[in-house]
Amino acid sequence: MIRVHQVKCDSDDRNVIESHLLRKLNMKPEDLLSWEIHRKSVDARHQKVLFSYVLDCKVRREKQYLKHKDVMKRPDERYKYVESGEKSLPDHPVVVGFGPAGMFAALLLAQSGYCPIVFERGSQVDIRKEKVEGFWNGSELDEECNVQFGEGGAGAFSDGKLTTRSKDSRARKVLEDLVSFGAKEEILIDAHPHIGTDAFLKIIKACRQEIERLGGTFYFDTQVTDIKVENDQLVGISTTSGDFACQALIFACGHSASDTILAFHKKGLQLTNKPFAVGVRIEHTQDYINEAMLKEASQDPRLTPARYQLTHMTSNKKGVYTFCMCPGGYVVNSSSKKGQLVINGMSYAARDGINANSALLVQVNDSDYGNDLFAGLEYQENLEKKAYELSGSYAPCVQLAKDYLAGKVSTDYEEVKPSCLMGGNFVDLNELFSPAINQSLHEALLAYEEKVPGFVERGAILSAVESRSSSSLKVCRDESLQSNILGLFPCGEGSGYAGGIMTSAIDGLRCAESLISIFDKNTIKK
Repeated sequence: MIRVHQVKCDSDDRNVIESHLLRKLNMKPEDLLSWEIHRKSVDARHQKVLFSYVLDCKVRREKQYLKHKDVMKRPDERYKYVESGEKSLPDHPVVVGFGPAGMFAALLLAQSGYCPIVFERGSQVDIRKEKVEGFWNGSELDEECNVQFGEGGAGAFSDGKLTTRSKDSRARKVLEDLVSFGAKEEILIDAHPHIGTDAFLKIIKACRQEIERLGGTFYFDTQVTDIKVENDQLVGISTTSGDFACQALIFACGHSASDTILAFHKKGLQLTNKPFAVGVRIEHTQDYINEAMLKEASQDPRLTPARYQLTHMTSNKKGVYTFCMCPGGYVVNSSSKKGQLVINGMSYAARDGINANSALLVQVNDSDYGNDLFAGLEYQENLEKKAYELSGSYAPCVQLAKDYLAGKVSTDYEEVKPSCLMGGNFVDLNELFSPAINQSLHEALLAYEEKVPGFVERGAILSAVESRSSSSLKVCRDESLQSNILGLFPCGEGSGYAGGIMTSAIDGLRCAESLISIFDKNTIKK
């Protein structure tokens, strides 16, 4: 089969697409035996909306058509399972954390016959959903089960974005597995696929049930608190449900489990600090974003709610960028510790909320917080405590973007009304951030207003603080993806190797593959 790129037309009708394919390749209809869409994207930069397709085609005279521009041999994208290694593994491998990284690590281990044991400090997804929604509606924060902790990890209460810049071939397996658990098949072809938090919760549950069917075991509401190491080799773990022998562990705890990371560090796990980012969420009406991004095509019913991605390098050499943009979404409280205020963005599958929101983040490094190993972590926590003190509650600190630039506390909302269930408390966000962060955000907002008129002036709301986009620490690992403690595989966002659902899931697969290639499943005690 051949793969044909850049088949563009103004229709999503198969007959129209096929006619453009034939014209592009100067192909006789009888040479085209069959075709399917591999990828679909939208080009709305011009007055006429165009759909751009990548098509996989079965054709006669294949060699002839491979000579055309934008045509290649269709690659073999079938996932290739890793063969079992030779090192003895007396006890079942352990996965710590069941966010996207832990999910796909555990799934691959189960599919490969390793019957993993999964420890998740939060609750099963149905119980977790009740606790999270209860907190958003005024109940007390549960520090062990919240937006950060519980089945599905932080990705469970997000937009469920599956877009990634990674060219890793494992991405296809992730998408296909998600479809097998109930995701819509459109995610296999959409250029910017997403699931939505309501649909993702059901998929997470189906994934867990498949792992259990394949012999996996789950311990929910169970925190891994310590590790036992002998001669630089992992030999056991301690949990709130007891002690377990363990020689192979995938450490996918997520970016908010700093207490677990610190406990492991005390037993010799090597860490390093890393740059991360802090900032705000910015909200507009989705109608405005549609108009600003799609222009005359903003009312085209074939198009999904518009999204954007903006970057700016400031005069103080800090990168400012939008991240995790949620069309038709909501700002939500994502705190995991009492007295600390953290927010994030979320969308449901329909993306039909009135507002759009996006993180607006500034890169920070040791010039902002110092050189000590845990200085970034302390900086992050202190910022969240300060945000809580400024707000006086778990409701976000809020301010109109133009008032933030003017340095005055807002007194009322304008065109944009906050989407957060908890509302918001007006503060001057200039008091929250350092002069360097404020300068960076100010410059970026002015630049974005010039680039996208109305970005500030159409009543945009800033909410704070967004501080958990990534971890401030990285767990060191070698080429085998093991840490300095043999048998312990740092994995995913919390260990510093991913940023989002797809990259976390891919890293989970990579770590599971490495474990499989080292350890012999046939030596596990039955």
